[in-house]
Amino acid sequence: MSAHTHDDFDAAFHRIAERHERNWMFIAVSMIAVLFLAAVYLVVHDYGVVAKTSAIYSDPNTPSTLADFQGSGVRRTGADSYSVYEIGRAWSWTPGTATPLQLPAGAHVTFYITSGDVLHGFEIQGTSVNVTAIPGVVGRISYTFDTPGTYHIVCNEYCGAGHQAMIGTIIVAPRHASGAEQ
Repeated sequence: MSAHTHDDFDAAFHRIAERHERNWMFIAVSMIAVLFLAAVYLVVHDYGVVAKTSAIYSDPNTPSTLADFQGSGVRRTGADSYSVYEIGRAWSWTPGTATPLQLPAGAHVTFYITSGDVLHGFEIQGTSVNVTAIPGVVGRISYTFDTPGTYHIVCNEYCGAGHQAMIGTIIVAPRHASGAEQ
């Protein structure tokens, strides 16, 4: 008789243990899912790691004809803020390849990126700036250059035979040398 009671006890114990294990597994998986979704939200929206799109045009050539993309491409928008309008074309960045961009240290820069021909990858080495330049689409990303030095703009999206030479330059001057400190 004791063997029979022992089997009933084991069956009841395992049934209860399985229910508790299922409940705790559900709680753990739910917590991981919530934490994952919160992390993705923070990375995308709060930290600005993912670039935002400023405009999409049905004609891929439209952005390059806009007034903002004409001339030097650099616009001062405040005491320490700038907008830079970049166009990627086979195989250069305008501005940046023929003439380096000049910015003071501490400058908060919003880059507006587009392409005049094919897909290009706009990456500023040593920073978190990395945007795909798409014809007809103007991508937007911001960055603050705290450290003076030379930064290179590279194309990290294969765009043809001259891809390896698609390099631009940003020169970030110390604040006292730029005259921005006053």
